[in-house]
Amino acid sequence: MTEIAKPLDWSGQTCVICASGSSLTQRQLPMVADVKRLVVNNTWEMFPEADVLYACDFLWWKINYDRVAMNFAGQLWTQDRASAERWPRIKCLRNEARPGLGQAGIRTNGNGGAGAINLAYLFGCRRILLLGFDMKLGPNGERHWHADHPKPLVQNQTFEEWRHKFQAIAKDLKAAKCEVINCTPGSALEAFPRSTIEKELACSPT
Repeated sequence: MTEIAKPLDWSGQTCVICASGSSLTQRQLPMVADVKRLVVNNTWEMFPEADVLYACDFLWWKINYDRVAMNFAGQLWTQDRASAERWPRIKCLRNEARPGLGQAGIRTNGNGGAGAINLAYLFGCRRILLLGFDMKLGPNGERHWHADHPKPLVQNQTFEEWRHKFQAIAKDLKAAKCEVINCTPGSALEAFPRSTIEKELACSPT
């Protein structure tokens, strides 16, 4: 039986979470001291030097684990116990299958990006910046910045449902005094205040 891992201690640090929306580019995230970087799913390919990779789906790990393990030096995290039991580098926190913000485990709210926010919160971050959280198709119908996932991974994003579910975790984060700022250009996600990554990184503690 896989043990629940001890969360990392990122207390007092800013965390930038990079999801896989079609607007994401490498130039959006310059190297900044004392800023933690957490990537979701295939976005490790764009930022292989990130601190943590989070993925919530067993099938994603099944398809991608070997390549990730060979090429990504950061830590691997999930809430999916079956993934952690099968692949040795993956660390696991408790899965809380409820809406909102988990205080002792991860609540995905149906979306890996929301799960990544919960993970950063459990690591102690109280300032979180979001990139690649488009929550809509790109101008040419793109689902991600990368090519579509191979089958059998689900291809149909339920953007409207995800945007709705973000309301619960956003409310809980605000009550917990955790500042989350959406720095995704043109994002359809309205649950968090908006800004630019340049402005917010300039405000990060050094």
